[in-house]
Amino acid sequence: MIEKHGKDENDGELPISRGRNTLLRVMLLQLKVGERLFLPKEDWKTKSGPYHVVARIKKSKGYEYIHGRALDKPGWWFKRVK
Repeated sequence: MIEKHGKDENDGELPISRGRNTLLRVMLLQLKVGERLFLPKEDWKTKSGPYHVVARIKKSKGYEYIHGRALDKPGWWFKRVK
């Protein structure tokens, strides 16, 4: 069903367009410095790890992230540092 939202309801939301954009990329671009994001392993469907997305963002936008595997549950943590 099509939904209509007011202009103040979706201020921080970026659309996911075709091409290299994935949900992870859009969410990483929305992070502010110091914020963290957890990506569960079952949500990542491609063969290669999500680190390629981080490298592409660093190259194109200049954002830097600390990233690595989570110890307590399967998945990855990302923290924006620049």
